[in-house]
Amino acid sequence: MPDPRLPATALDPTLASGPHDRCVRCGRPTPLGVSLCELDNPGHIGAPSATQLHATMLAGVGIGVLLLAILARALTAGVGPFDSRLVGQAILANGGASVAIQVTNRGTKQGPATCQVSRGGVLLPDDPVFLTRPIPAGGSITVTTSVPAPGPSAGAYPVGGLTASCR
Repeated sequence: MPDPRLPATALDPTLASGPHDRCVRCGRPTPLGVSLCELDNPGHIGAPSATQLHATMLAGVGIGVLLLAILARALTAGVGPFDSRLVGQAILANGGASVAIQVTNRGTKQGPATCQVSRGGVLLPDDPVFLTRPIPAGGSITVTTSVPAPGPSAGAYPVGGLTASCR
C-alpha cells in the first residue's frame, strides 16, 4: 500500500504535468474522469454519473409531488360540492358592496368553501375571493362580507348585478 503522506504526484508522476481531476475526499490529483484517488477508493468502485444523479433527484421530486397530491386528495375527499346563492346585496358609498351569500355543503365531510363575488356572472381574475368558515356536511350557512371597490379601470359594481360562486 502506498504511503498516504506522499502526494499522489509522487506515486504517479504523469499527473503532475498533464490535465487531471481531483479526489473529492482528499483533493489529491487523479486521472481525468476518476473522482476518488487510489487511497480513498482501493476497490476502484465507480461513482455515479451526473445523469444518474440528476435522474435520481428528479425521480425523488416526482414521487414527492405524487405523494403530496394523494395526501391532499385523501384529506379533501367528501368536502363539497358547494351550492351558493346570493341572498342580499347593497352598494356602499365608497363604491364597494356588501353581500350576503347562502352556501350549502352537499358533501359528506365538514369543510370551508372558497367563494368569489363577480360582476354580471363573469368570473374575472381581480374579483374578490374569500374563504368561509367550515360548513357541516349537508348544512348551510349565510356569509355576509364586504367587497372592496373595484379598481378604476374595472368600473363600479352594478346595482343588483353581482353574483357569487363557491367551490
